Order: sequence, then C-alpha cells, then structure tokens
Amino acid sequence: MDDALTLARRAAVGSYSWARAARPDAAAIVALHLGDAASALALGRAAQPERVIALDLGLATLARRFFASDRPGEAAIETAIAEVEDAIMPLRPVLPPEAWLVSTDAAVAAVAEQAGLSWQAGPATLDRDTVEALFHRWAALALGRPASQDALPIGGPGAGRFAATLLVLREWLHHLPQTALAVAPMAPSPSAFSYPLSAAGIEP
Repeated sequence: MDDALTLARRAAVGSYSWARAARPDAAAIVALHLGDAASALALGRAAQPERVIALDLGLATLARRFFASDRPGEAAIETAIAEVEDAIMPLRPVLPPEAWLVSTDAAVAAVAEQAGLSWQAGPATLDRDTVEALFHRWAALALGRPASQDALPIGGPGAGRFAATLLVLREWLHHLPQTALAVAPMAPSPSAFSYPLSAAGIEP
C-alpha cells in the first residue's frame, strides 16, 4: 500500500504542475488523482503544491468490493457511498473554496466522455449537476433498468471502475467546496517523478 500511496501522490503532483502551467492566474489549485489502489490530491497557491494528501481510496478496490456484479443493488451502492464519504469528508476544512479543481486521469475522462464533453479545445468542465444526472442514470441501470435503454457502462470490462469513479466524483462535488471539475487527460509530467515529495506537506 505504501508504494500505491507514493505513486498516487506523485500523480497528483504531476497534475498540479500541469494545472499551474495551464492556469498561472488561478489563486489556488486542487489537483485530484483517483488511482486503482489509492488516490491523492495536491493543493496550493504557488508553483509547487503546498500540501499533498494521500487517500486510502482506490477505484479498483471499490469496484471489486461493491460493483463486481452487473447489478450491484441498493445496499451495495449505499455502502459504497458511505465509505467514500468517510474518506473524503475530512478534506472539507482544508480545501480552499475558490480553488480550481482539476483531474488529468483517464478514468475521470471516461466519465466526462459519457457526459458528452470534449477537451480538444481545452479542459472540459464536469459540474455537479452533470455528474448527478449521470449517477442517476447509472443507478437506474444498477437497480434493474434494461441496459438497452442507456449506453452507460453496466457489466463487462471496466464497468465497475467506471461506477467507482462516477461515485467518487458525485460524492466529492456534492460534499466538498468545489462544484465543478476541470478534466484534461494527459501523460504524467516527468517533473512529477523528480519533484521531492518532502518539499510539500505530505499527509497520510
């Protein structure tokens, strides 16, 4: 798990570096990385993040525990929601309300694609209402709506990871200060792997 947490932190730092270069005028930035085994966020107001916080919250872990079935059911969904809330709610006091929230993850981009968004001309904006609408569509499928009635992933490879990503984004935008997320998938920045994590406020 320590390796997964370190990789998640470095990915978040890479996203932060990209975001700061893309928006040098942003007063504060929160770069969110959702990994398969662990997640992390890097936040700050300067060229390098001031804090890097790791989360014991992994997309593959959530998918395996709660979304292995094509039709997870209400109990599994509610339990997953509670677990995600427990993981993210302690972040609320430390997130600047005015911060630009950004993700460069492919998993987040997959959710944005299902919302019909594109980032060819710049980062796409995935807002709370859009994510909520996607979640309700997915939940209807998970609770029994025929898959032929909606193109959202339900069953098959990657469906559980999609569900986990969508759920984390929904809870994040619902409970934390930011109400929208900028999506701009990219390859990790080489600087993310050379930046010393000891230079930022590293937290478990």
